[in-house]
Amino acid sequence: MYEILALGALWFICKKLKETGIPEFLLRIFALLMCLWLILGFVAGFDFSYAEYDLMPFHTAEIIRAVNINVVIITLFAFLSFLGVSILTKFKPFTKTKTLLALLLTVCLVAYSMFEAYNVQARHVTVSTKKLPQGTDRLRVVFMTDMHIGGVNTLTHFEHVMKIVDEAEPDLILLGGDTFDGDLDYRKSELEMLKAAGEKARYGAFAVNGNHEHYIILDVDHERIIRECGYDLLINERRETAGITIIGLDDVKYGWITPYLEAKDRERFVLVLKHRPGIPNDAEGNFDLQLSGHTHGGQFWPLGYFKDRALNSVQGLSRKAGGYVYVSNGVGFNAAMMRLFVPPEVTVIDIVREE
Repeated sequence: MYEILALGALWFICKKLKETGIPEFLLRIFALLMCLWLILGFVAGFDFSYAEYDLMPFHTAEIIRAVNINVVIITLFAFLSFLGVSILTKFKPFTKTKTLLALLLTVCLVAYSMFEAYNVQARHVTVSTKKLPQGTDRLRVVFMTDMHIGGVNTLTHFEHVMKIVDEAEPDLILLGGDTFDGDLDYRKSELEMLKAAGEKARYGAFAVNGNHEHYIILDVDHERIIRECGYDLLINERRETAGITIIGLDDVKYGWITPYLEAKDRERFVLVLKHRPGIPNDAEGNFDLQLSGHTHGGQFWPLGYFKDRALNSVQGLSRKAGGYVYVSNGVGFNAAMMRLFVPPEVTVIDIVREE
């Protein structure tokens, strides 16, 4: 979809550049090279997602896919800049001055979006309940989703994430899927930090799969790796810890809760860990809190509004089917190392006793 939008954006940009007097044959060469690059990126993305085809080496496909998506986003930013200048000047023919202004706006959008993508923040949320066990007034959960370790996520970015986790001093650490997103041979430091964080969680560290783990399963034994990092990977399973019940659902749009519930769960706090934000089919009255991600908040404003409607979800905390649902913006980003007005987050959730 983004490639198609980028082609339309490219046509508009070339049309405006032609108005400034740039020779048409140069614009045609530029447009042809861009189209060929977009096609190569599409092939690399297909090979990355469906690794059994092995059209190119996995790491090569990962790099081409990442660079391609960034080029696509920059092209769309350029389109918005050229369109904005056109609107402000009442669609009068473009000049070199207007082109320079549009390019400056593009650079500013790209620079800010890259800054925001790496500027991960702690987001604090409080959920009250009467179901905490006796003697427990607060249970602190650190929820991280969509870390996408691999690709263009940097070690410095991950170090910042782990600093937030350490400062939170969590009782539980929960990973909401899309933890991995590419070749992990170059990510030993991140895996060591992830393991160290999980060891500090008082009541344990748990994880579920996201859609990206399923994309890369033929190339990366992600289930073994996440378990070696000390995380209990829940694939449609339940666990009891800290006096609450955790149900981890594998990557599904909806799924079911009741197969994993026991009679005693009526009196316990039930936390559902699920990558995609759609609530399970039998959620009504059967859970207290669901933690999800997947959407990245749209990653670029205002795409989040469309994703909310498409997935019937709301970013942040909401009430559904008798429980709370929290949908995180996510920690990392999917290939495009940019975000626009949708900051990345590590979610620190305090489950507190309701008086």
